[in-house]
Amino acid sequence: MPKSRIEFWTAKLEGNRARDEANVASLESMGWKVLVLWQCQLKDRVWLASTLKEAVDCAK
Repeated sequence: MPKSRIEFWTAKLEGNRARDEANVASLESMGWKVLVLWQCQLKDRVWLASTLKEAVDCAK
């Protein structure tokens, strides 16, 4: 959590989390499988390839 403007950042991050949860729920209700990746996870290409392969294999 940032040390300045705590009220702003708390509200913003909570709003982002709620929005993301609603979007995932909406997609899942339409039959989509959702895989959430964080930008920092994209740096490890071995992990990324394994995770994507697993997700695709599970979707078959």
